[in-house]
Amino acid sequence: MNEQTLFEKLLKEISSYLGEEGISLVKKAYEFAKKAHGEQARESGDKYIIHPLHVALILAEMRLDAESYAAALLHDVVEDTSVTLDKIKKEFGENIAFLVDGVTKLEYMDHFSSEETKLENLRKMLLSMASDVRVVIIKLADRLHNMRTLFFLPPDRQKQIALDTMDIYVPLAHRLGIYKIKWELEDLSFRYLKQDEYYELAKKVSSKRGEREKFVSDIVKEIKDLLDEQNIKAEISGRPKNLYSIYRKMVREEKEFDEIYDLVAVRIIVLSVPECYQVLGILHNAYKPIPGRVKDYIAMPKPNDYRSLHTTVITKSGEPLEIQIRTKEMHKHDEIGIAAHWKYKEGIQLDKNYESKLMWLRQIVDWQKEVRSTKEFVEMVKGDLFSEEVLVFTPKGDVIDLPLGATPIDFAYRVHTDVGNYCVGAKINGAIVPLHTELKTGDRVEILTSRSSTGPKLDWLQFVRTSSARSKIRYWLRKLRETPEEKSEKKEEQQEKKEAKRPYIRKPSPRIFQKEETVYYPVVAGVKGIKISVAGCCNPEPQDPIVGYVTRGRGIKIHRKDCPNLDEIISSGGKVLSAAWEARGKAKFLVYFRVTVWNVPGIIYRISRVTSEMNVNIENFRTSNRTEKRKHGYYQSYLRFSFIAEKPSIVTDIAREIKLIPEVITVRWSKRRIYEDSSSESEESVS
Repeated sequence: MNEQTLFEKLLKEISSYLGEEGISLVKKAYEFAKKAHGEQARESGDKYIIHPLHVALILAEMRLDAESYAAALLHDVVEDTSVTLDKIKKEFGENIAFLVDGVTKLEYMDHFSSEETKLENLRKMLLSMASDVRVVIIKLADRLHNMRTLFFLPPDRQKQIALDTMDIYVPLAHRLGIYKIKWELEDLSFRYLKQDEYYELAKKVSSKRGEREKFVSDIVKEIKDLLDEQNIKAEISGRPKNLYSIYRKMVREEKEFDEIYDLVAVRIIVLSVPECYQVLGILHNAYKPIPGRVKDYIAMPKPNDYRSLHTTVITKSGEPLEIQIRTKEMHKHDEIGIAAHWKYKEGIQLDKNYESKLMWLRQIVDWQKEVRSTKEFVEMVKGDLFSEEVLVFTPKGDVIDLPLGATPIDFAYRVHTDVGNYCVGAKINGAIVPLHTELKTGDRVEILTSRSSTGPKLDWLQFVRTSSARSKIRYWLRKLRETPEEKSEKKEEQQEKKEAKRPYIRKPSPRIFQKEETVYYPVVAGVKGIKISVAGCCNPEPQDPIVGYVTRGRGIKIHRKDCPNLDEIISSGGKVLSAAWEARGKAKFLVYFRVTVWNVPGIIYRISRVTSEMNVNIENFRTSNRTEKRKHGYYQSYLRFSFIAEKPSIVTDIAREIKLIPEVITVRWSKRRIYEDSSSESEESVS
């Protein structure tokens, strides 16, 4: 379909439940995105605007709000065009700008590897999702359409994207209860990750299609007759299981395809909850139920609020059959998950338990505060939230979901950090058990605590299952062993982390005073070959009285003599040396530029002309294309070059002149001071 046909289809889908104001917002977003993307094309050759239209159409199946559709249409504008987030905020407001920012990837930065950039993007999305779950719903729709069009990419990228999808987005869809998207993402990922197995299984399933359809038709008629006898009105249908779920069962149970009989599930939709249980009784009276395969997700819903009765019975032909029984309301939720409760929908009152359904999202924010690195944070989320679950009860009857293999200690830390820290024992179903006991679904768990407890034990780390519990235990044990000087070092590390998080700016170790080119260095008498750096806690400046503190493994830290942290260091026996500031003359600057441009003829000459007019000699010059980004037929390119400068002011002058060239998109530069009497350098970066 062309873009206009797709947009008309979107309007038709949403016009039945959105008011005029909402429709107007969606139209405005479409026109804005269409103009911003212009002639940009995807790998498929389609106009780029086709992609956000498909994303919005996927969301329309979930009947979301106007802001969600607007954000879906705009979701790639900031990432792939010259439009800024501030422009989105000005045109469409804070909410839509937040949604767009939540699904916008961080631009690759030189001090991040590609893997670190990917992890930072995931962290950003998860934290944004915790504030507004629409972020991840839009991202899931975005990923689904990308997976549908994945065959246009090279095989290595197909596999990597499919792996990320199976690793992150499938579990997210499961957690949110959006099974319709989950199943399609699973099958699409399966297709690219295990192509031989996928096509072989697809062929076998297709060959049994006629036989399967007759079986479903016969069993549906049988069940309908049974329910008609009891005057129960029901919608009965057969749903073929997705290929990946069949493959997973074959692997898990070590069976061949011919040994798998339950290729379909029958779904029965009735009017009320009592009828759900009545139908279950009728079916168990007519067919033999398989022990252990009856699951009541109505009395005990899954954490994503999935509700249904499940049973597996042996039919009269001797084949097992899975049957799901639910009400219409449950069915609506079980298809689109959390989107069925969406609080921004016009004129819909939010149910009282909505916030409790999102408690696991709030945990993400708590974990973000506790962990030290992005990788640890992502692994914690994947390990604790995206693994197979056991559902257990608190003494008050609240349901807590934990990963398979979790113990009472994991349960305690999931309830509250203090409950875990002061745990002295546990009861499961009223009986005292060892703390390493593995929990099972349905267990009622009670944690025994005491404020006189000495805290977590080292051996707990050998059996806890959740990353969050392991992280909190380690934190306690580290804190317990800290000396005063280690506490001081920790404060310094935290300060340095704050400095490092400031984008593109890093404070240099030397200090510049009076004239700009005169540089002062902290020196410690008699010390050579040891790293010397300025402490972030007191941040001494030239002419401040200073001393040097000998750290463990991080060289010498320079503190002001009146730094409040020194008292603790000295009292605990920390080694402190006398230090002073030393002038080291003038500095030269090694300057690096990275300029993003539309690669029109003559662009390199026009940039090099700027530097030559300022008597600067370029030493290195290289270019690279970004072929996925085009404008008026020209590729977007990176130009990188470096030169030596004697005055720092000339760098900003060159940057200003280059920015005036119309085809220039962004200008970034960094400079390093090179000292005449030392190999030492300090770095500063600017965009």
